[in-house]
Amino acid sequence: MSRPVSNIKFIHCRNTNKNGTIQPTGGLTIAYNLNSDFKVVGWAAAKCHEKDLYNKQVGRMKSSGRLLSERYYQEAPEIDETTFIKQTKDGYVSAFIKETA
Repeated sequence: MSRPVSNIKFIHCRNTNKNGTIQPTGGLTIAYNLNSDFKVVGWAAAKCHEKDLYNKQVGRMKSSGRLLSERYYQEAPEIDETTFIKQTKDGYVSAFIKETA
């Protein structure tokens, strides 16, 4: 399976409290590939434990490495990049964000 490694982009999803303040711990980094038509064709994620400090560099390193992994890589049906980003962030909020004080 051939995956372009030069067209990797990232989405950083951060945990927030109910007031919208970004929390220093937890989060998710998504690495994704774009094809020549700027459509997302695949992605992989790295989740930061809710007790660990979020680090963008570590998230980028882990998620981009997972793009090469049969276990973590997820193909996408050539979705528009803007739509992919919105769906990813909306999905993260509904799946992982807890109401905290």
